[in-house]
Amino acid sequence: MASPMHDIGKVGIPDNILNKPGKLTKEEYEIMKTHAQLGYNILKGSKREILQTAAIVAREHHEKWDGSGYPRGLKGKKIHIYGRITAIADVFDALGSNRVYKKAWIDEDIFNLLKNERGKHFDPSLIDLFLNNKEIFFKTRNQYVD
Repeated sequence: MASPMHDIGKVGIPDNILNKPGKLTKEEYEIMKTHAQLGYNILKGSKREILQTAAIVAREHHEKWDGSGYPRGLKGKKIHIYGRITAIADVFDALGSNRVYKKAWIDEDIFNLLKNERGKHFDPSLIDLFLNNKEIFFKTRNQYVD
């Protein structure tokens, strides 16, 4: 219930960056990266449990298992389980969807990327769970098509 709010911080990102059809410049990418902390800042003060959970998701969904993510460079299990789960769901959804800057990938290419990023970008145990239960994720994706 909280994961759909993972990108709420993008309300603070200029439209010319959000809607840019091509690759972002280094400067634009640095601005885009601030959405994770912005989202956390928007949600962190709530007393509602779901919004506190969403705050964690917003801040940690771009952290990477190997520590190379942002905004805090967390590594491994220092990344909250909510962030680790949402990272996989976000990449699966983003790559499988058309965006202003790219066409949707085919499922086989998405799965290859997830396998290749196992232990780097993503929690290896969660990738194994995902890949061993693809039919559940297909069903969910088909239920919520953009």
